[in-house]
Amino acid sequence: MNPVFGLLLLGLTAATPSGPASDTCVTLVQGRFFGFFSSSAVFPAAPCSWTLQNPDPRRYTVFVKITKPTDVCMPRRLKTFQFDSFLETSRTFLGMESFDEVVKLCDASTPVAFLQSNKQFLQMRRVVPQEELTVPEEEADEFKAEYLVVGNRNPSMPACQMLCQWLEACLVSSTHAHPCGIMHTPCQCWETPQRKSSGCYRGGVYLDKCVPKPEGCFFSLPPFDSTGGWSSWGRWSECSNECGGGVQTRSRTCQSNLDEGFLCEGVVEEARPCNPQPCIGKVRSRSQSLRAIDSRKRENGDAPRYGNLAPQTVDALTDEWSTWSECSATCGQSWQTRTRFCTTSSSSAPCSGPLRENRPCNSTACPVHGVWDEWSPWSLCSSTCGRGYRDRSRICKQPQFGGNPCSGPEKQTKFCNIAVCPVDGAWTEWSRWSPCSATCSNGTMQRTRECNGPSYGGSECRGDWLDTQNCFMTECPVNGRWQPWGAWASCSRSCGGGTQVRRRVCDGPFFGGAACPGTREELRRCNEKRCPEPHEICGEEIFADVIWKKTPAGDTAAVHCPPNSSGLILRRCTFNEAGVAFWERPTYTKCVSNDYRDLQTMTRDQISRIQRGLVGDVSEVLAKLKATSDDGTTYSGDLLAIVDILKNMTEVFRGPNFSPNTVDIQNFARSVSNLLKEENHEKWEEAQLGPNIKELLRLVEDFVEVIGLQMEDFQDTYEATDNLVLSVYKRPASATADISFPVRGWRGMMEWVRKSEDKVTVTQNALSTALPDVMNSSSITGIVLYRNLGTILSLQRNTTVLNSKVVSVTVKPTPDFLPSPVEIEFAHVYNGTTNQTCISWDESDSSSLLGSWSARGCRAVPLDALRTKCVCERLSAFAVLARLNPDANMDKTLVPSVTMIVGCGVSSLTLLLLIIIYVSVWRYIRSERSVILINFCLSIICSNALILAGQTQARSKVGCTLVAALLHFFFLSSFCWVLTEAWQSYMAVTGRLRNRIIRKRFLCLGWGLPALVVAVSVGFTKAKGYGTVNYCWLSLEGGLLYSFVGPAAAVVLVGLLHTPWKQGSCASGHLPVMTREVPVPILCCRASLLYHCHGALHSPQRGNQGSIAWISMETKSIAVILLSCVAIMTQICKS
Repeated sequence: MNPVFGLLLLGLTAATPSGPASDTCVTLVQGRFFGFFSSSAVFPAAPCSWTLQNPDPRRYTVFVKITKPTDVCMPRRLKTFQFDSFLETSRTFLGMESFDEVVKLCDASTPVAFLQSNKQFLQMRRVVPQEELTVPEEEADEFKAEYLVVGNRNPSMPACQMLCQWLEACLVSSTHAHPCGIMHTPCQCWETPQRKSSGCYRGGVYLDKCVPKPEGCFFSLPPFDSTGGWSSWGRWSECSNECGGGVQTRSRTCQSNLDEGFLCEGVVEEARPCNPQPCIGKVRSRSQSLRAIDSRKRENGDAPRYGNLAPQTVDALTDEWSTWSECSATCGQSWQTRTRFCTTSSSSAPCSGPLRENRPCNSTACPVHGVWDEWSPWSLCSSTCGRGYRDRSRICKQPQFGGNPCSGPEKQTKFCNIAVCPVDGAWTEWSRWSPCSATCSNGTMQRTRECNGPSYGGSECRGDWLDTQNCFMTECPVNGRWQPWGAWASCSRSCGGGTQVRRRVCDGPFFGGAACPGTREELRRCNEKRCPEPHEICGEEIFADVIWKKTPAGDTAAVHCPPNSSGLILRRCTFNEAGVAFWERPTYTKCVSNDYRDLQTMTRDQISRIQRGLVGDVSEVLAKLKATSDDGTTYSGDLLAIVDILKNMTEVFRGPNFSPNTVDIQNFARSVSNLLKEENHEKWEEAQLGPNIKELLRLVEDFVEVIGLQMEDFQDTYEATDNLVLSVYKRPASATADISFPVRGWRGMMEWVRKSEDKVTVTQNALSTALPDVMNSSSITGIVLYRNLGTILSLQRNTTVLNSKVVSVTVKPTPDFLPSPVEIEFAHVYNGTTNQTCISWDESDSSSLLGSWSARGCRAVPLDALRTKCVCERLSAFAVLARLNPDANMDKTLVPSVTMIVGCGVSSLTLLLLIIIYVSVWRYIRSERSVILINFCLSIICSNALILAGQTQARSKVGCTLVAALLHFFFLSSFCWVLTEAWQSYMAVTGRLRNRIIRKRFLCLGWGLPALVVAVSVGFTKAKGYGTVNYCWLSLEGGLLYSFVGPAAAVVLVGLLHTPWKQGSCASGHLPVMTREVPVPILCCRASLLYHCHGALHSPQRGNQGSIAWISMETKSIAVILLSCVAIMTQICKS
């Protein structure tokens, strides 16, 4: 038996009948790279299938040779196709492509067919045509198939030899109607020899050095071997005579064929005289004759001649020419030769003239057979997608002089497949109907069909793969069956006890079956709670543009969220201390804006793609989340949605297929920072962040671990945002240095981080206990500094406040214990506090009054009045609690202090008194300068009122921003009115104050210029920096404060330069003296403004000490203003 055939049979019998086939008999060939089979062995009946699995379509290509049946062939019996995979659940072939047009099993024009497959499965299926149910065995079509699985790179030599033979047979038999099925091969089946400039082409072989064709010849030379021509000369023979003159000869042979005699020009044999000495008593013989030009040597020499010896010289005798030889060839350039002999003696002279003559003969041209030119390049594919055709052709150089024509095909055609066309799904024929499912009544019969495709973007098969029809309509007895219970009806009473009823319907009985057992109705009690009294019901009201219906106390009402969001607004009706029902504030924790809802949907889609093994774009989700959260949040549910998205992204990064890049880390940190914006304070209180702070801390801790796992040893990651600083350190077990935070000099460090005095130190001894006993293990340390998390947590209890920022320290792997504590230095938020206590986050401590914040495991070490060091023996989130001084409890009550109220009140009253005095004596002092002074006083009074209002709006983002912007405007207007006064004085001294246009310019300078500066600042910063957590004034970060300091400094400088002096004094050389054109009140107000603004700028930021300093400044300004009042009265009396 053929060993290949035996190996194939072993593969066929050992393969498990599984895979993409659903017929009665299947054969799946796996792990075979060559073999063959016959149709009678593989397809004993119909339907049957034979499937060859490609081990790796990216690395291997399948080639099949099918020898078609020679007997009668039944069409549409064999289906051949390739596909990527098969879904058993939906019976769908994915990426299927038919080969029926290539095989054409019943086409007798070609005896064989060739296939090429680049997909995972190649299947041949023998089916039963729809018009017939059974096929006799004797009618089976007998064909044979061989297959090769060839590697796309470095294919084996035996496989290439076989494949090249197939390709040659495929191309020889290919026509345009039936192209060759092999589109390309990984083997180099032939290689065109490289032509050389010094060579020529003879007999199908390129020669390096050859005799070129003689120019001017009218006939073509036959091909010859590169070794043709004369051989080298042999040795000289012995002399023919020992004396009296003899002849020595040497010869050579012509190594060319008879038809290549032109390569042997010259003589075959040549002679030279020898032994010229005279002979005494000896007879001289005749010299040997020269041989002819051909390779045959003359053996019959002339008989010796005898004669008398004579000493004189005798001329040599020359014989007559021989007859012309036969022509060397029957056509082309041929030659005839004739020869003669030369007889010499010792006294004769040598013969003159040639011993051989040639002449041409048979000059008729030889027959030239037809010769094919080189094949032209393969043409472009006839179709831009799907299976097309490529062909190539060659030109026959026509035969001449009766030569034979060219043999072989003039044109070759093969299939090509440049791009795959979209193939819509197509159903196969329906299978046979299954037996009826029941023996009576309404049974069903089923039949199935399979969807071939879709492939490459084609549409799905339309319709069902399962078809059912009724059968055997014989009726069976059917017992009655209850339908499902209906819904409970509404309660008969809303309270005080009522009843509900539900019903069901009996289906049947039919045809003598049993009736339904049981009752049709069912009752139950409902609403047994006591009916509420009128004062126990929250009445209907309209709040936040929502109508809230009547709701009993203890229940929660729900309405739909606004149109730009989805979810429900919840509002609870509860009792107050007097036992009267009232509405609580509505909560928006279930409302999520559409933007964040879309991000949640996008996140779930990406996770679903990742779970299915597809590629997901996690970076796009984080980028959109960062951009959306930069614009802020609308509802408390948006904050919870952001946390949910970040948790899902962290779980994705924990997987093996994704790791965060630098941009992902930045977007994650900025999204967490946006969660902690001060504007989200009220939303966090609504979402109850305090009890659920562990979700946020655990989220950041998990992401720190994700970052650390993809870092290298001794690598640090640092990310600073507006509200937190995230730093991750990775150290091997061999590291000896401690970890200190923060590291100064990081690029991109925020202003608040540079000014922060908080420090963290984690010793290497603490890190070493976290590492297992492995030398190459590493530890991951994460330190997070939260800027305002303490404010959002609202840990203030009576006089106890959170007096520091929150710092989180984590180490992975988590150590069981810390041999050396973690040291954190905190800068105090409030001054003048007492009882500094270090606290840490401890979920296991439920006895703490602060929830999971506990003082256990940490001790406080005071450093100075403004800093405290916490020494903790555990890893967690840390902060400092302190007790407020009762006098410094302004931040708790959000009410201005007494000193602030007294200072602003006295200042405003004094300025108001000045305005009253000016108005009362207006007819005496009416002037442009008086108008300027009144506007100046009004700006100062408005500033004082805004300072007091700002203390009550520190917790309101909108209110605090508005107060800060107005305070910015009125402070600048105060300085601008001082500049206006200087300008007016200068105009008065120079005599240019002539018309009312100047007054309008004064108003534009005093009120218009400040409004322009504030508008530009708000526009550029988008109101960011107007108002902080502790005070309603310009933030010290970001450079916004220069929008006030810069114009104010410019006003002071210009005012000093334009102080009007008496012109005549300078001209006469006297010292300049103040004229009465510049009244004392204006000069005094300038000094008062400087005192007032200095105190107002410092008091909101320095607590009680700042208030004392501010009231001191206000007292000085009041003294200056009183002095101005005295000066006014003095001027009035003089006038």
